[in-house]
Amino acid sequence: MQRIVFLFISLLLIVVFEIWTLQPLFSQETTLEEYSVSHGGTTEAKPSGFSAKLSDKYFGTGTAKASVHFRTKDDSGTLSLRVWRKVAQGEITFALLVFRIEIRGYDYTGTLIYSQDLDGFTFGDSKSGNWSKELTDLPANIQQIKITFFGNYE
Repeated sequence: MQRIVFLFISLLLIVVFEIWTLQPLFSQETTLEEYSVSHGGTTEAKPSGFSAKLSDKYFGTGTAKASVHFRTKDDSGTLSLRVWRKVAQGEITFALLVFRIEIRGYDYTGTLIYSQDLDGFTFGDSKSGNWSKELTDLPANIQQIKITFFGNYE
């Protein structure tokens, strides 16, 4: 009888410990992909014109592709984002679920000077899709911009 009680208490403690340690895991968002573009030096001087384009052949290590284009000219900046995929007829792919997109811009000191959160998008199971967004009037003195996509393939 003592052995059964000991076994029951041990199992109960293991279950409680597992539930307690997994709880934070379920409340966190999954980072699907993150991009960062940096330029400049350690001065406040704005570049007269800057352009950087990133291409990702395997967005979130999956079947979609992505591009990020950040450019500045005179007194403003523009950020263009695009995610797409082409699924052939009969091809089987997981759905792409992007819950939200977080954009953060920093000046030469690392101070946050721009912040924007965008709604997400979905490409269904075995479906092609195309999503794009262009943000204008970003501060021209952004020297680092980070774009984080939260979501997953299911």
